[in-house]
Amino acid sequence: MAPPWSQASSARVVLTPGWDGPVPWDGKKANQHKLVRIVRRQKMILKRVRYPLRGSKYANHLYTDHQHVVLLALRQHFRKSYRDFCEVIEVCTELLDELGMTRVPHWTTLHKFSKRANTRRLERLLLGYLDEARVRVLHLAVDSTGFSPTSASTYYVRTLKRRDGRPGRPRNRREMSHYLKQTVAAETRKQLIVAVKFRRGPANDSPDFIWTLKKVLAAERPVKVVRADKGYDAESNHEYAQVVLGARTVIPVRAASRPKVKMRGKRRRKMAREWDDEEYHPRVKVETVFSVEKRVSGSHVLARVPSQQHKELVFKALAYNGRRTESLFLLFIEVFYRAQRASCPVLYACFQKNMSEQHTGDPREKRSSMSQLRV
Repeated sequence: MAPPWSQASSARVVLTPGWDGPVPWDGKKANQHKLVRIVRRQKMILKRVRYPLRGSKYANHLYTDHQHVVLLALRQHFRKSYRDFCEVIEVCTELLDELGMTRVPHWTTLHKFSKRANTRRLERLLLGYLDEARVRVLHLAVDSTGFSPTSASTYYVRTLKRRDGRPGRPRNRREMSHYLKQTVAAETRKQLIVAVKFRRGPANDSPDFIWTLKKVLAAERPVKVVRADKGYDAESNHEYAQVVLGARTVIPVRAASRPKVKMRGKRRRKMAREWDDEEYHPRVKVETVFSVEKRVSGSHVLARVPSQQHKELVFKALAYNGRRTESLFLLFIEVFYRAQRASCPVLYACFQKNMSEQHTGDPREKRSSMSQLRV
């Protein structure tokens, strides 16, 4: 019997428009939209983490909780309200077919599910993306960012501050000084969000460090290093990460020029003595996570109730992880075929010649002509 690695794979290979190399075809469509692939991957993760199909045995069987979670995460990609999102998704037939839905739920259905959904259970879904990205050891970076509680423009807020104290300013207006603060523990190598913690800002960064890392324990994976900026410099933070998680901490010490004898905490003094800038550099990956998250799903929330605002930020994190996981998969495919081209250039040249000789016609005919090629 031949070993498993010598057997031909059943995945066919096609050349999709816009790509320099071939990508696997799953039997449905060669050039599928990125959102369709993200929805399919989110469905797989919901099944892997055993998220319940329905929250109650008395629930109707029109829609499942899996469909609700995927739709609410997909809503963050469109940056729409519940009403507008249901109108947009009604014409997205490929997404509905992937979800197995014949009709779009009413916008109140999604809103009511968001109200009754368990926030902790939704946060546990973030850990399912670690299995999808094949992460075995965690390299974490902790940092926080802010989200606007309203969609008011920055010019409007600055105008209110500039007119403060001047005659003629309406008294019923007030300055917007509060925002939603999101503390994130991100995996720096894969740039995935592992745990999130929310509070109303502005507030001190340090108290959220331990509460965020407590949610990482559910991942049941070893943590090698935890990096954070100077705002998280505290002896208790070093102690929790080193003793409980067994990780190495890289946190810059405030007032590092102060004599080491006067500095409180033996772990902080050791960090000041053994400081290494190169070890601290990967922390900036968490800033990239914040940048992509806000560019994908926006920098403000549409909800007005604090509990709903927290859940909306969780769905933003789920939407980001889904998009990032799909990008990691495509990157893996690209690297794989580059290695195939380097290791066996003759086979790759034959493949490219076969693809160039295909006539322009029905895509199904092109796929059938490639049935002899195996990955």
